[in-house]
Amino acid sequence: MKLLRVASFALLSLALVAKCVGQGFVNLDFEDSYIVGFNTGTAYVVGWKAYGAYQAVNDSGGTTLWYNNETFDAANASLEGVNYFRPAIDGQYSIYLQGGTVAGGIYGISGAAIGQTAQIPATAKSITYWSSGGHLVVTFDGQLLSFNSLGTGANHSVYGADISAYAGQTGELRFTAPWLRGGDMIDNIEFSSVAIPEPSVLSLFGICIACLFWRMGRKSNELAKPYSQQASSTLLH
Repeated sequence: MKLLRVASFALLSLALVAKCVGQGFVNLDFEDSYIVGFNTGTAYVVGWKAYGAYQAVNDSGGTTLWYNNETFDAANASLEGVNYFRPAIDGQYSIYLQGGTVAGGIYGISGAAIGQTAQIPATAKSITYWSSGGHLVVTFDGQLLSFNSLGTGANHSVYGADISAYAGQTGELRFTAPWLRGGDMIDNIEFSSVAIPEPSVLSLFGICIACLFWRMGRKSNELAKPYSQQASSTLLH
């Protein structure tokens, strides 16, 4: 009986610890998705919940969205593959969020969003994601996150924000395409222990690089001149 009580206490303790620690975010690149159909149909996206998306169905494990299909003017969230006219920006799948342009009936004016409730890693200092347009509004636990563009690729831009204030906290991470703001593809959401440089630092770095290339170009032009012109230029300086 005593051993049984000890075992029960241990199991209860482990359950409480697991609850306190919380579950981390999953399927941040949307590759853990299950397709029903072939080129078009529906897709079950593990871990995420959809808001304002046309005909989306949520359950405790994820959400069912359209696959390789988009609405004309209603707010929607859909999973896009590599074989669609608007292909995934990385891997096999990306999510496309469109805010919609129709305000009547079941559509509303809240746009479309996807969200996931989980715990941010305790060591996280930044969060980044890939997007095709940069029109998305991103929040954690209802608080707006301030993202800056960090770079561009062939079919996307990378956006990053400081997340250190929420490290170790549990809440909903939500990406929203606002009404009348068009649509955006999203992929490769990632938490990192590396801090995002301040915008002023990024701007200063860009200015320094520009000055360096200007000096290199100026030096090359000087070397390309005939010797007599170089001497004259030196005297003028």
